[in-house]
Amino acid sequence: MNKPRLLSGHETELLTSEELRKASEDLLKYKSGLVRILPDGWLYPAITTRYLDRLYNMELRPDDVFIIGFPKSGTTWMQEILWVMLRNPDLDPNNEEMKEPLWVRSLDVSFDLHLDNDKLAKRDIKSLAEKFSRVCSGKKVEDGMAIQIAESQPSPRVMKSHFPLELHNKDLLKKCKVVYVARNPKDVMVSYYYFIRAMRNANYQGSLEKFAREIKKGDFRFCPYWPHVLQAWRQRDNPNLYFTTYEDMKDDIMGQLRNINKFLGKNLTKEQLKKIAEFTSFSSMKTRGEPIDKAFFREDMWKKQGGMFRKGIKGDWKNHFSPELNQEMDQWIRDNVKDTGLNIQYAFADASPTK
Repeated sequence: MNKPRLLSGHETELLTSEELRKASEDLLKYKSGLVRILPDGWLYPAITTRYLDRLYNMELRPDDVFIIGFPKSGTTWMQEILWVMLRNPDLDPNNEEMKEPLWVRSLDVSFDLHLDNDKLAKRDIKSLAEKFSRVCSGKKVEDGMAIQIAESQPSPRVMKSHFPLELHNKDLLKKCKVVYVARNPKDVMVSYYYFIRAMRNANYQGSLEKFAREIKKGDFRFCPYWPHVLQAWRQRDNPNLYFTTYEDMKDDIMGQLRNINKFLGKNLTKEQLKKIAEFTSFSSMKTRGEPIDKAFFREDMWKKQGGMFRKGIKGDWKNHFSPELNQEMDQWIRDNVKDTGLNIQYAFADASPTK
């Protein structure tokens, strides 16, 4: 029996009742069920297939810039950097768009899959829903709010996506610029864990160790991890893709801004870049407030964990991983980067706590 196909050509396969029985309780909150997209087995709410077909057909513009990365890899940080560089490089305080939250002025085109969750109410995404009503009059929410707002945005558009490269329009790297952000997978696990625990429509109840192993097995939304990163890594010499890491950004943000400036062909001055570095620093972004509606998260957990901008450090996994879990994940990393040329030696740092 043939499996349904996306416009991208990928086959889709609904999880069986037995697979659903074994799935994380968090994933069972989606009304449409769960689907894997083959051959890599990307795991999403089944409704995602509708949005992926729409994304595949999205009309691309030559000045579009996409930020792509696995969740909690530093994409929000990069999103603010790119939006400011392209739409307000002088940091004009009177810029009207700057009055909007980041997730409204720079759309996450992979967000709409959350709309299938029966715990998500309009009050949780108030600013996004208001913008949809304003700029997408007559359009259907079920066709995706974020992606339809993105379609209506003026150029140059800065869009984020947690979908892997291959699920986007086949001409993405021919027509647009893509900045891919990767991060030490052990830090991704820790950051993603705290994020998921605080989401109102998720409220993950398992331990960090359980969550890390679900990511490792590819049994959580947006997984598997390695095909996501390696697809982009294999395109690192494509002139329309800039591959960077959260760690590179933390170690030398000015160097990264100079590289991105050149990649985008912006010719911003050293002084402009310096001000952008300050404006998009962890402390500055945290002071300005959340880039997404606070109601999207459980208030008790959000306050306890420090909000969207929790720590902003590298190596936080050292404060959370047991020696046994660390050994297991290091082997998983070695197995997946072998013979790829991808240098993530930082993943094997010593296990002393990071302040």
